[in-house]
Amino acid sequence: MTVLAHEVAPVPSEAATATSAGQDTAITSATAAVAGDIEAALALADHHPAGEASVRLRERLRVHIRTLAAPAERYADLLPESRQKDIAAATVRFTRKVARDCGSDPAIALRLLAKSAAYLARYADLLRQA
Repeated sequence: MTVLAHEVAPVPSEAATATSAGQDTAITSATAAVAGDIEAALALADHHPAGEASVRLRERLRVHIRTLAAPAERYADLLPESRQKDIAAATVRFTRKVARDCGSDPAIALRLLAKSAAYLARYADLLRQA
């Protein structure tokens, strides 16, 4: 029996990735909250990018991107004027574009969405440390 990554990857709860001033979250890292979906997306991109599980996973990654874009943008805004700030701001803009439309190739879409969610989660974590 073969077990695919999407069959065992944990699905983070929406509360784990939500960020607001009055909420405490159970997960201490945005990266940890989306790690399972990112790993599953990268595995599915190589092995089964067009299945129903992949479609659901792409939508979850879009939700992660929409959720993490605001804190990532705040992180970019807090950076001093520099190349690093320009890169962070451009990354946030690009990930929002990817969440809206990442093309028709399902494997490429999974990779783009996974990497976009990973970058935004990293920036959200850096905002917490700031």
